[in-house]
Amino acid sequence: MEVPLDTGEVLLAFPADVGPVRHVRSTLLLGSLAALEEAGHIDAWSAVIAPDAREQLQHAVAGVWLDVDLALTHYRACERLALSSETQAELGAATFGRLRGTLLGTMLRMAQGSGATPWTVLPHLQRFWNRAYDGGGIRVVRLGPKDAQLDLIECAFADTRYYRNALRGLVRGVLELFSRKAYVHERVGRRAAGALSLHGQWV
Repeated sequence: MEVPLDTGEVLLAFPADVGPVRHVRSTLLLGSLAALEEAGHIDAWSAVIAPDAREQLQHAVAGVWLDVDLALTHYRACERLALSSETQAELGAATFGRLRGTLLGTMLRMAQGSGATPWTVLPHLQRFWNRAYDGGGIRVVRLGPKDAQLDLIECAFADTRYYRNALRGLVRGVLELFSRKAYVHERVGRRAAGALSLHGQWV
């Protein structure tokens, strides 16, 4: 799958044999549900998701793989809430806040290291991605001293506006572990199915 590449240095290339996301770690979806509940959106979510999917998600235990179709049902239900783009991004950031100790323990230790910057962790994003997703690939390109392009492929969730914005918020949270302030935007232009391109900057 072709993803536009700005002029820059590829720090992390897509995996050689990347396949579509097949499973999602339940911990990620439980964190997403907790963020919805904390923000007061869980009743609206419950009203728009299929009852059997709602039961499976609300009774899932942490740390197991869930089928991609169940996760996609969740994100499509979140899409139907018609929340603003920034609200969706804030929910993604809140999800990251809940997951940082569980899925990102190594990243947190890296953040505490002397001299750590976003460039310390960005080349390792595929490894962290693999803890939460079975399938999908990430590329990271250095565009400037504090300027990066992050590309995602083979991820059906990227076809929902909710997931794209929530991932913006999550990536912002990752960058802000290593910086004072970060800004993450979706790169505009033609987007391939299952793909997403983000532009991250920080100070």
